[in-house]
Amino acid sequence: MVRRGRPPKIGRDEIVVATLGVMTERGIAGLTTREIASRVGISEGSIFYHFGDRKGLIKAVFDEALRPLWQFRAVPPGPPATADELREGLHRFVVGVAEFLESGLDVMMAAQADVSVRNETFAVMLENDYGPQRGIDALTRYISSAQASGVVACSVDPQAVAQILIAATFLPAAQPRIVGHTRGLVAPERILDSVMALLVPPPSSAEDAAADDQRRSMSTPVARSPHSTATTSS
Repeated sequence: MVRRGRPPKIGRDEIVVATLGVMTERGIAGLTTREIASRVGISEGSIFYHFGDRKGLIKAVFDEALRPLWQFRAVPPGPPATADELREGLHRFVVGVAEFLESGLDVMMAAQADVSVRNETFAVMLENDYGPQRGIDALTRYISSAQASGVVACSVDPQAVAQILIAATFLPAAQPRIVGHTRGLVAPERILDSVMALLVPPPSSAEDAAADDQRRSMSTPVARSPHSTATTSS
C-alpha cells in the first residue's frame, strides 16, 4: 500500500503571487477566486480565510508589487557622502520604481476597463495611500539628506527633482502599454546623468565657493567705536 503525503501547505505569499499572475495575464476585471484557487491548488475558502474578500486580496497584491520600493529604505544608511554614492542610491531607487511598474502598472491600467473594479481599486489605493507621492516623498528625503551633507547644491529643489525622476521612470513603462512602441525614449543612464548634473555643482564652482569661504574667514572687520566719526580714505 502506497501512502501519500499531505499536499504542501499554501500560504499568503503563494496566493498573492498567483493573483498577480492572473491580473497580469487577464486583467483585474478577469480576476476570480476560482481561477486563483485552481492555480494554487486550494479551495476558494482558503482565499477568503487569508484575505477576507477581493478588496483584501487586491491590497495584498499591491503590497507585493510595492516591495521593490520598500527595499530602498535600506539603501542609504545615512546621507550619501559623495556624488558616486548619491548616483548609486538614485539608480537603485529608479530600478525599484521600474520593477514595481512592470506589475503594478498592468493592474492599474486593467482596472480602468470596468467601473466597479476601478472604483474598488481606487478605494484600496486611497485607503492605503498608494500612489506616486510615496516614491516622490522617499526620494525627496534622500536628496534632501544629500543636500544637507553638502553633496547636492543648495539651489536644488529636492521635491521637483524627485518628481522629474519618477516621471522619467513612469514614461518608459507606460508608453509601450499605451501606444505600443518605445520610439523617442531616452536611455535611463542619460536621464540619470542629466539629473546628477543638476544636483551636483561642477568642481570649479565648488572650488570657487571654498575659496570665497576662505577669503571671508581671513577678512576680519575692524571694531569701531559707535561714537567715532573717522573715515578711511583710499
